[in-house]
Amino acid sequence: MQKSLPYAQQQADYQAFVAALLQRQNKHREAISYFQNAVQLSPQSGVWQMGLAISLRAEQRNAEARDAFTRALETRTLNAELQSFVKQQLKEL
Repeated sequence: MQKSLPYAQQQADYQAFVAALLQRQNKHREAISYFQNAVQLSPQSGVWQMGLAISLRAEQRNAEARDAFTRALETRTLNAELQSFVKQQLKEL
């Protein structure tokens, strides 16, 4: 999959998909880079902002995680369950 990344540099969906896979493998540092690419290409994706925040928090980058969780809420694209999760994360930070 990573061999095809050069061909998908401008595809936010692909960047976020790779980020999510890395996140599930606890490779948060690498996931952050891919989530940042996805968010840069499509900043109104609350789910990708949330994914970025989760990996930032896992890397102890709490101020950045707080900002990303806040941006995720501000997109107004998260369903009620995800909004509740994000609000809880913000309380804990």
